[in-house]
Amino acid sequence: MQHTGHKPVSALNSGLRKLVSILDASALVISLDTGPLHMAVALNRPVISLLGFSNPMRTGPYRASQELIINAYGNMYNGSRLATDRRHDRMPLITVADVLAKVEIWKKRYADGRASSAPNS
Repeated sequence: MQHTGHKPVSALNSGLRKLVSILDASALVISLDTGPLHMAVALNRPVISLLGFSNPMRTGPYRASQELIINAYGNMYNGSRLATDRRHDRMPLITVADVLAKVEIWKKRYADGRASSAPNS
């Protein structure tokens, strides 16, 4: 936090209404596969999704920000079936460099307001 150009906002313990307001006003959201990620997608905000515990083909996010997903889950299939197991050891595989690479994609695609986070835009 000492090295950021803009102070990050922590929404811990702020309540759902305030969280929705914060997400709606955000230029970019970075989130684990939790409620705030899906709320941000519903609000049409660009989201860098940090996924490893759950299969993103099962849990999403769907519709938007597909190019911003960081998928550490690995093989999404068990044979011909979609994998449903929880992979507790995968989140540490996500690096700061992974996130920064997605921030660069966000800057090019979303930061200047030319594109929305809607699919195929």
